[in-house]
Amino acid sequence: MGPELLTLQQAVAGRFAVERELGRGGMGIVFLAHDLALDRPVAIKLLAPALAAQESFRNRFLAEARAAARLSHPNIVPVHAVESHPGAVFIVMGYVAGETLGERVRRAGPLERGEALRVVREIAWALSHAHGRGIIHRDVKPDNVLLEVPAGRAMVTDFGIARFATDDPGTDDRAGTPHYMGPEQAEGAPGDERSDLYGLGGTAWFALTGRPPFDGESAREILATKLQRDLGPVALERPDLPAAFGEAIDHCLARDPANRPESTDALLTLLDAARVPALRTPEPVAAFAREARVAAGDIASAWIASATSVTLYLALFSDNRFAAIAFYPIAALLFGVGMARVGELVLRIRQLLHQGYRHAAVAPALAEQEHQEEALARFERSAPRGVMDRPLWVALIGLLKTAPAVWLSSLGNDTLFLIGIIGAILIPTMTLRRLWRLLRPTRGAGPRLLSGWFGRLVFRLAGLGVRSRAHLAPDAPTALLLGDAAERIYLQLEPADRQRLHALPGVLRRLQADALATAESPAEERRRSTALAALETIRLDLLRLRSGRADPGTLTQDLETVQRLAESVDRLLATPDPTAP
Repeated sequence: MGPELLTLQQAVAGRFAVERELGRGGMGIVFLAHDLALDRPVAIKLLAPALAAQESFRNRFLAEARAAARLSHPNIVPVHAVESHPGAVFIVMGYVAGETLGERVRRAGPLERGEALRVVREIAWALSHAHGRGIIHRDVKPDNVLLEVPAGRAMVTDFGIARFATDDPGTDDRAGTPHYMGPEQAEGAPGDERSDLYGLGGTAWFALTGRPPFDGESAREILATKLQRDLGPVALERPDLPAAFGEAIDHCLARDPANRPESTDALLTLLDAARVPALRTPEPVAAFAREARVAAGDIASAWIASATSVTLYLALFSDNRFAAIAFYPIAALLFGVGMARVGELVLRIRQLLHQGYRHAAVAPALAEQEHQEEALARFERSAPRGVMDRPLWVALIGLLKTAPAVWLSSLGNDTLFLIGIIGAILIPTMTLRRLWRLLRPTRGAGPRLLSGWFGRLVFRLAGLGVRSRAHLAPDAPTALLLGDAAERIYLQLEPADRQRLHALPGVLRRLQADALATAESPAEERRRSTALAALETIRLDLLRLRSGRADPGTLTQDLETVQRLAESVDRLLATPDPTAP
């Protein structure tokens, strides 16, 4: 039992039963305890005794507790009490059963896009509550976000370097964690709301990619890197993200605080725009992504079984003519089943192309499918391992099961021979599939192939002779394809050009909404056609800008023209129809 635990037990005797140490931080040690009066678990954060002996550190710790105690929000860990005793200064907080966001990602890998958006929004809600009361966290990072079990609610904790926004910056010489602190804090500037937003952006980046936005061998190297260069768009790391979500993260991670959202509430507005319809994948595309995953498994199983049939014949039954009559047709049949599934997949691709969905529109859904497969694989690897989770045991058991089947096929009885070879083919096939699942580092091989260069080649070959419809189905209009293409090109522009055109993503979403609207009058049809034409014009302007053959002024003029046309259509729609009853 450590001296800190003994000190704390003496200070809380009769009120709290201290159970065990939970962790240590820069200034304190956290213990799990039981509130005897209220019969509930609590977390007690004890200021390190060496620091508690120093008046400046003691006062800072108490100021932290008083600041945190003023906050009452579902996404903030509550502070129940703060006490100061000779040799022991501590705060009593609510105990959150679960793990930190950092632990969750390090254990099971990056979050799925929908879960990541929910967690980021909940952190933003917590910061908005604190900022509205003049409190800046100044150390927002994955390890200061707890994920409650079982709901997964995100709760911000450890206002260990928080201060009131009106305090004298010179009274606080701590700045945060190098990986997630804003560049302005690294230069010694006082942190504000926008510094917390930078930390939130870095936390979101970590949740989505499994690594911090900037890394290095030392704190000095990390800070120097983030001061010298801009970070690329998060969409390049996670192409499955909705454009609005990726854009919000990129804004938070801007090097210049002036280019970040002006407040947490402004960030929440951006995140709300990412919820619907940005997370919505057109149903034909989502259905194809699901079918591609299943088809990949079916094709692999059929072809593995076909290869197993030929291998068994050549290894064990090559001198048996009757065996050749059985094994080769079975191999051919299984290979044909795999080819039939390939043909079905090609027909589905042709159907998508006929509807207007090209590879660029399908790749994000395939990337999301791949990400989900990888997340499942990481989760399974982190779970307790049994006998059937160990490749050596799986191979040994597969051999033991195959031996009786081979023995039956060697008895000379035709019926037993057929039963035996069926088992001798199916058992190794299932064993090989299980070994593949255990040994490969990630899943999603089918979606990964189709989302890359191989998929583009398959779509190109499958699309020979296919003419896309001029007008797509209501749930899959050309506007989605043009708008998504334009947003991807926008994300690839130089940071300076993206900043000058910062309003462009919002314009694209407005144009997509106009193009999606049902046209029930000539004016509404004019709006639809204008929006589609504008999306194509902007896409071409962005392509020219990216290749260096245009400047942002061209896009600005086009956007102004679009705005004037939209206003004229709005006025026309607002004018009563004299022919209406």
